[in-house]
Amino acid sequence: MSFKDAVIRTFWGQAFYDRVIRPFDGWLVPPLPSSTFDVSDLPLNKVCRVADAANPAWAQGYRDLGFPAGTGTFHRKVWEFNQTLYGLRRLPPDAVALGIGCGHEELMYFLANRIARVVATDVYEGSYLGGESDADVLEHPAKYAPFRYREDHLEVRRMNGLALEAADGAFDFVFCLSSLEHFGGRPDKVRALREMFRVLKPGGVAVVTTEVVLNRLGRGAQYFPRRTLLALARDAGFVLDHAPDFRIEAEFSTPPLALPMDTFVTPHVVLRNFHTIYTSVSLFLMKPEGPDPGRRAATGDEVAADQGPYRYLAAIAVGTPPRVRPQQPFTMAATVRNTGTATWFSGTTRSHVVRAGAWLTSGDGRNLTGEPVRVALPHHVRPGEQVELVLPLTAPPAQDGLRLHVGLVKEMCFWFRDQGSADLTIPLSYE
Repeated sequence: MSFKDAVIRTFWGQAFYDRVIRPFDGWLVPPLPSSTFDVSDLPLNKVCRVADAANPAWAQGYRDLGFPAGTGTFHRKVWEFNQTLYGLRRLPPDAVALGIGCGHEELMYFLANRIARVVATDVYEGSYLGGESDADVLEHPAKYAPFRYREDHLEVRRMNGLALEAADGAFDFVFCLSSLEHFGGRPDKVRALREMFRVLKPGGVAVVTTEVVLNRLGRGAQYFPRRTLLALARDAGFVLDHAPDFRIEAEFSTPPLALPMDTFVTPHVVLRNFHTIYTSVSLFLMKPEGPDPGRRAATGDEVAADQGPYRYLAAIAVGTPPRVRPQQPFTMAATVRNTGTATWFSGTTRSHVVRAGAWLTSGDGRNLTGEPVRVALPHHVRPGEQVELVLPLTAPPAQDGLRLHVGLVKEMCFWFRDQGSADLTIPLSYE
């Protein structure tokens, strides 16, 4: 992005767009009120719409994948997961799936509880979503699991989507969410789609979600004009059982959210990146069945295999509290035992690792420490195991009712107290 574009996007924003860009722009598809759309039987090939959440079968995805539901938290990226799951409700238990550009998406864990085998792939190079290293995701996929899953049904592999390390016709279906737009230029995008086509069994489906341009001026390698996207799918050999529905909702598109200013605004549906207006689109791309029924992709009904949520529970004990001196450092020994069902992963990444946190409060409840002091676990702690920790703190100036609090946190996710595991609180006294 040029310096000029950065200035326009950051400082001129909506006013600049309204005065300079909008007069030369226009919607390719006129926005319509949400009430226009019949959600009783949603098409699979379509753009993101808030109205979809009114369909109970579609909204089931919120519960299955552990996402917050409601218009106030609606996000097009969550829509991509729900739309994919809605279209894959006929998941035969003997199916085999390939995920491309998966990272540690919730969907791959859900599918591991439903079908015979899931191969989740990504390049897993460098810093990744919160600082997780490639080896970390590959070696410890359970660290990022949002719920319990059948670990022997999920395989995580480093693999380039442009050269899939799989035999022809090896998978019943493929899913690739928010990744195709990152596969370089048009030749690489066609190559990626052809690889998906190659590894699918006849009659198999590749579920692709990506970003589709909605306006005439829209440009950018990371966005697909409608005709271009459909042409790429045809070039790879795929067919669609019905034309995509590109109609959008007026309530959430006029005006579109402007990036980067509105990055965290919800409902997050139709966006504007300077001169490009876009949203998410899902395509269920079908590989023709072919003459041999024995080679076709498996079909059948979804079979529930609910493993239940992980329980993050801790039993925390400390020794005899020391008498502290005002504004002087002191330490507290603590024993922490894993009484839940999830392994606590240690490490140096910025998210999903478990650490102990300690902080001090006054008798009237004021936080005297600020952000809790973090203490790393010495190693992974499996259910039933315990570790000894040393908590380093500094006493505040003399306070009435000084208290020490100790709790566990899964970084960038939640404190254990949010999952029902109480923090330890003990009184301290001054010398």
